[in-house]
Amino acid sequence: MKNRRFIQILGSAILVASLGITGCSIPGAQETTEETTTKETTEETTTEEEEDPCCCVVDEDWEDDEMYYSSCYQSTNGELPEQLDYMTLCPDWETIDWDAYPEDMDEMYITDLSVISDDDIRTVAQSYLDDGFNIMDPQIEQELGYAWGDGEYQFTTGFSGYRTVGNMDEYINVYKMNEDLFNYFFVEWNGYDVDEVEVTDDGSVIRYSLEDSYVEFNRDTGIGVAFSSWDNTIGVG
Repeated sequence: MKNRRFIQILGSAILVASLGITGCSIPGAQETTEETTTKETTEETTTEEEEDPCCCVVDEDWEDDEMYYSSCYQSTNGELPEQLDYMTLCPDWETIDWDAYPEDMDEMYITDLSVISDDDIRTVAQSYLDDGFNIMDPQIEQELGYAWGDGEYQFTTGFSGYRTVGNMDEYINVYKMNEDLFNYFFVEWNGYDVDEVEVTDDGSVIRYSLEDSYVEFNRDTGIGVAFSSWDNTIGVG
């Protein structure tokens, strides 16, 4: 399961068939029919182009059972409910001074959680740290655009981390948000809006589970969590 949602191409390209009018011997009638058909085709084309949310590029590497998938992107424009209270624009990668940061990712993880100012997030981070997770420095995460988001906007209050248990690598992303943002960035983008997903909701915490991964939202604390695990032996040897 990918960390970002891959959606099926909706069809941004429109096939325009050549018009063939048969069974009419009156030139005027043929011209009228052709004009009407052309007008209808133009209107349909305009409507479909206007409704198409984005322009997708087919990547044949993602072909599966004759269905093509693409990381088709549509900007939220920061207009989701309270989005800018919880998210900010990602930095421009081209302007980042990469030499100012460690080349080794392991050097970006912290054990001193005092750098996390939010009490709720710091408490959750401590629980994961106690369970053996490596917690990435939230400041570096923000500066490099590594925080959870869609590549344009990223969450501002939270952290990510990982640990290895046996042959499994486990990853977490924990951020403050509202339920609308959770549904968009955690549920839909992660592909949890499918029939195979198991959903539990006790009124306080709602969780979507799929195989060895899940996303959940705590309505009391306003914290969303994305958990995923991967067998690190797959493809080895």
